[in-house]
Amino acid sequence: VSGDSRLAGYSESELQRVGADANLGLGCGNPTSFANLLKGETVVDLGSGAGIDCFLAADKVGPTGQVIGVDMTPDMVHKARDNVSKRPDSEHVQFRLGEIEHLPVADNSADCIMSNCVINLSPDKAQVYREMYRILKEGGRIAISDVVNRPSMVLPEALKTAEALAC
Repeated sequence: VSGDSRLAGYSESELQRVGADANLGLGCGNPTSFANLLKGETVVDLGSGAGIDCFLAADKVGPTGQVIGVDMTPDMVHKARDNVSKRPDSEHVQFRLGEIEHLPVADNSADCIMSNCVINLSPDKAQVYREMYRILKEGGRIAISDVVNRPSMVLPEALKTAEALAC
C-alpha cells in the first residue's frame, strides 16, 4: 500500500482523469490495467472506496457498460456517489453499500470482478470467493491486486524496496 498511486501502477494520465477526490492512495495495484475490460461489459469493484478503479473501468466499458462499486462503509459510498455527481460521463457508475462476503449484486450479472487490496482484509476469504462465483457470468473473469502473507517464506532483500513491492 502506497500513498503514491504511480508506484501501484497508475499512469499520470489515469490519475489526472479520475482526480484527487477519487484517489485515496490506498491500493496495491491497478486492476484495470490487466482486467481486459471491453465496451458494454458489467464490472463489479470490491471495496471501491472513493471510486478510482470504478471511474477507470467506466472509461473502458463506455456508456453501454455498467460499473458497480461495493464498499462496506457509508462514508466511502457517500464520497464515491458525490464523485459520480461531479462527472457527467459517469451515469453508468453506481456505488452500493455492502460487504464483500455478501455482495448486493444479482447472480450471474458481472463480466468482470475487480478488487484492489481488499480481499486480504476479509476474515472469510472463502466466502468472498463464493460470492464472486455467484455474481460472475459464465465465462467471466476476475482481476485481483492484493497482498499475500506467507510467514514461512523469507522475502529477499532485493524485493523489500518500494518499487519491487509495488508490482
